[in-house]
Amino acid sequence: MGFDGARLHQKVFETRFLYWADRLGYLVAGEFPDWGIDLSNASARDALLDEWITILRRDFNHPSIIIWTPFNERDIDADNYACIEFIRRVVRITKVIDPTRLVIDCSGWTHVSEEIDIYDVHDYEQNPEQFKNHYIDLPEKSSRPLDFRPQTNLLRNMPYEGQPFIVSEYGGIWWNPLEAKPGESWGYGERPKTIEEYIARYKALTESLLFNRSISGFCYTQLYDIEQETNGLYTFDRKPKVDPKIIWSINRQKACIEEGSRGNVN
Repeated sequence: MGFDGARLHQKVFETRFLYWADRLGYLVAGEFPDWGIDLSNASARDALLDEWITILRRDFNHPSIIIWTPFNERDIDADNYACIEFIRRVVRITKVIDPTRLVIDCSGWTHVSEEIDIYDVHDYEQNPEQFKNHYIDLPEKSSRPLDFRPQTNLLRNMPYEGQPFIVSEYGGIWWNPLEAKPGESWGYGERPKTIEEYIARYKALTESLLFNRSISGFCYTQLYDIEQETNGLYTFDRKPKVDPKIIWSINRQKACIEEGSRGNVN
């Protein structure tokens, strides 16, 4: 379908996967399954750090890994200093062990470290026009929290300061051509009524990122269905919901950032 790589959400890639990613030139993010871990608990923090260091050392020599992301969607209270300082410490330790790769502290939501190399957001807005408007004039939004972020207390976020900007989760379009029963299917926003509407929405959302020179990358959610989440481009059994050539033709368009002088398409 024309993707350059993948995030494996809330899981550590198995070494066999990384081997083939190395061989095939497929780019991946090294992440950690931190969902549900209480970072205010000292024992939990110690265990997480020990395991994270083990992962860094195990996978350091895989050239397919281009980003380290130890945390995902952390909803951090501004007065939770132990949690904030721990995340900052994990970022510093990551950079000491591996100074060659980019690091994100907490993908998608609250950024608390001044040392992150990439600023990323998760944005599941389904209206293509509203989605595009989130990122128009992005450099001018520097030094203040982005107003579309899904937190109740924006002031606890590190402001965007001009780092490479990635929308590391978007889309999640609810589409199941097999017509799952209500209550057994889930996705973001209103389900498209036709395959044509599904393709049009995917195209509009993706092109608003491709044709914005302030966007350095993006990651669609998600490649295939998982259990009740029917927002994949493939089914749970890895069967394409739409002709892969259609998605490939959208994804493989030259991005604005690759052309340099094209500017934003508004």
